[in-house]
Amino acid sequence: MRGKDKNMYGLKGFSLYQKFALTIILLGLLPMALLATFIANRMIRDYSRALTGQYEQAAGYVQSSIEGMLDSYNTISKMPYFYNFDAYGAQSSYLSFDHFRQVLYGEEYNPNTMEEERRKDMGRFLQYIQSVDSYITGVHVIALDSEEEKQSFHYSVYNTFFLDPELFEENVGYERLDKSGKNLTLVPPHTTAYFYGEPATVFTAARNYFDLRGAVGNTPYVGTIFLDIDLKRLESIFRRVEFTGNEIFYVINQNSDCFFSNQKELIGENIADILQGVEVQRDRFVVRTGENSYGLSVIVSLDARTAFGGIRRMQQMMYFFVAASVLALFAGSFYFSRRLVRPIHEMMDQMSMIETGNFEIELPVRSGDEIGVLARRFNQMSSALKSYINQSYVAQIKQNEAELTALKSQIYPHFLYNTLEIIRMTALEEQGKNQVPEMIEALSEQIHYLIGPMQDMVPLEKEIDIVSKYIYLLNCRISGKVQLTVKMQKGMEIQVPKLILQPIVENAYVHGLKPKKGRGCIMIETAVKDEKFEITVMDNGIGMDEEEIAKILRLFESDEPGIKNEYNWQSIGLKNVHDRIRFLYGEEYGIRITSTPAVGTMVRILLPLKGVMQKETD
Repeated sequence: MRGKDKNMYGLKGFSLYQKFALTIILLGLLPMALLATFIANRMIRDYSRALTGQYEQAAGYVQSSIEGMLDSYNTISKMPYFYNFDAYGAQSSYLSFDHFRQVLYGEEYNPNTMEEERRKDMGRFLQYIQSVDSYITGVHVIALDSEEEKQSFHYSVYNTFFLDPELFEENVGYERLDKSGKNLTLVPPHTTAYFYGEPATVFTAARNYFDLRGAVGNTPYVGTIFLDIDLKRLESIFRRVEFTGNEIFYVINQNSDCFFSNQKELIGENIADILQGVEVQRDRFVVRTGENSYGLSVIVSLDARTAFGGIRRMQQMMYFFVAASVLALFAGSFYFSRRLVRPIHEMMDQMSMIETGNFEIELPVRSGDEIGVLARRFNQMSSALKSYINQSYVAQIKQNEAELTALKSQIYPHFLYNTLEIIRMTALEEQGKNQVPEMIEALSEQIHYLIGPMQDMVPLEKEIDIVSKYIYLLNCRISGKVQLTVKMQKGMEIQVPKLILQPIVENAYVHGLKPKKGRGCIMIETAVKDEKFEITVMDNGIGMDEEEIAKILRLFESDEPGIKNEYNWQSIGLKNVHDRIRFLYGEEYGIRITSTPAVGTMVRILLPLKGVMQKETD
């Protein structure tokens, strides 16, 4: 063996440490370094793809929301074609789409009052337009009347005085406006200095209005309606998107006019130069949507160091741990290669035996070094574990026996007290004095039944006999109003814990039948279901509602002996029987309760079939 070991350690001129270190480098460190590099690059690529997708989704959502918003204003701007109102409030002979033109041209007005009435009607129309959307801060109409004279109408519920028509036309570019355009036109943000008061920043949606009475293709220009829209409408769209807070976003048109940005100073400005600089910067992460049907696009820009800061830190942390692992592997190879060859395999073989539960195995101690110390400590641990398990197991058995004895000792006085109380009440009644001797005889038989070893199991027939004597005592008191019916499983000899039926039958009478003037029926049945032996006690008493059943179930899960009311304890016997059965057979056994108010209550006692069945008879 020694020569074989020497040959093994000196194979091909390499020591065990050298072979171990070489193996670690070739099979451990090199693949680890390559894997770490691959994972880091893959993480950056996947994170970049995910980040791009996330921002594209957010920008696309903003883009679609803006388009939906502009669709609504596009619809509002078409309202002049559907404005069904004439100068005198009567039905006009013109088509419904022509009423707005009639007002502008002053048709069917009294020449003496035309100007005043037209302005009143136009003001009413503009007020109606503004009332459609709370973000419309002003409505304007610039049109030509029938004499080709320019006229303008302005309304704002926020600013009652219009100051400067020329400033308004300059801000919205009326002279540069394509008067033949049929689509909604967007005017970049500007201030409302043409109204009295503190100016606000708005963008304007404009639509030309045409005279549709002519032939197809011949629709003369009549005027243009302008809607001033508060920039808070755009801001509300961005508030619905959860950005990190470090982004810069822009809403621009085809000419790079900034309609909205979180850099407030850029709103209303042409930012073509700024955008060109942003898109060529390598340290910026930029996402840009295409133009929507109104010529607007959304741009989101984020500093790349901020965007990839978290993943870069994770990458650095990973490289740090790889480097630390390299050092740990070299140190471990130096230390463990000389010590963990043969002894460790022997120890593993013996440990597998310990895992099966065989604590008699003892590791051989061949040296005084760390391996030897480990072997001795392992033997000590195995011995201590064996002693601890034995002590804990025995202690648990004794504890269960003590608790079971205490429960039995508790139920006996409870039963005797209730039975003596029945005899006492009977003795106090004149007609019951002759029954007292027979009742005392029945009680003496029950006391004789109770006296004996605490752990005795008794035949089920004995338990039922005690119950029948208890019912006899009750009927002596209440003139035979309680009827007991028993249906037992034939062909089986069953042994059950002593005194588990009487507390339940007593509970059925006191809480079920007694409130019905003591009259009723109690039935006891036995059955075998799912490898369990069931004893069912049913009564046709007043029953219980869900709250009462829940109270008893909480009692079963608690450490209390019963339910404490104002004067005494209740359900002591029920709780006692449930606890004794669980101590004897386990948590899946015990008492189950079902009840229906005004119908009755059914109590099932679940016992293990193998634990109670003694033998089968023919």
